[in-house]
Amino acid sequence: MATPATGVLMLSVALGLGYFWVLPRPKTTWRAVWKTLPILLLAAYGLLVGAPVMLIIALLLGAAGDAFLAFDGARAFVGGLVAFLLSHLVYAAVMAPLGIPGLVFAEGWRPVAGLLLLFHTLIVVGLIRREAGRLLPAILAYVAVFLLVGWTALRIANPWVVVGTATFIVSDTVLALRRFRWGPDHRFDSPAAYAVWATYYAAQLILTVTLSAA
Repeated sequence: MATPATGVLMLSVALGLGYFWVLPRPKTTWRAVWKTLPILLLAAYGLLVGAPVMLIIALLLGAAGDAFLAFDGARAFVGGLVAFLLSHLVYAAVMAPLGIPGLVFAEGWRPVAGLLLLFHTLIVVGLIRREAGRLLPAILAYVAVFLLVGWTALRIANPWVVVGTATFIVSDTVLALRRFRWGPDHRFDSPAAYAVWATYYAAQLILTVTLSAA
């Protein structure tokens, strides 16, 4: 028998999939509302299943970031950057108590993944640093926070937390390359937009369901 929480989760997934139809349309308020609804519904799901309050706050901050990034312009981008930076800090706070001391070095793939994350981050920053211009300090702060989240996730036994965090990193990577490296006229721009949403929503969904049950 379906519960209200299950219904809310299914509606979130339906709207998340539906956003692929909305994504190429003009950047209107209606489009922005649709973009934020799937994540707001994930927050509602968390509330219904008794998820940690901090997880719900992380999702609400993510929805705020979505609302900013639904529009063009430097102010919108900075607003989205700040909202997601705060969201990732809260995610780190949710994950930290779940970490197991010594787990990273008990399983060989975990320290390797941590090093790969560091190298990946340095490469991406190197690719976009010139185009980032005055936004580079803010981007470096965001990157530092995401490294914290990634390394925190590697201390958690449940591999789905790592999968969700890694998927989020893929989304942010493509978003950064799309904005600062490729530009709107690049042949990768359109598929990249779809890839950003697919990986972003998948990450939020995985982390919501996994951390709600932790």
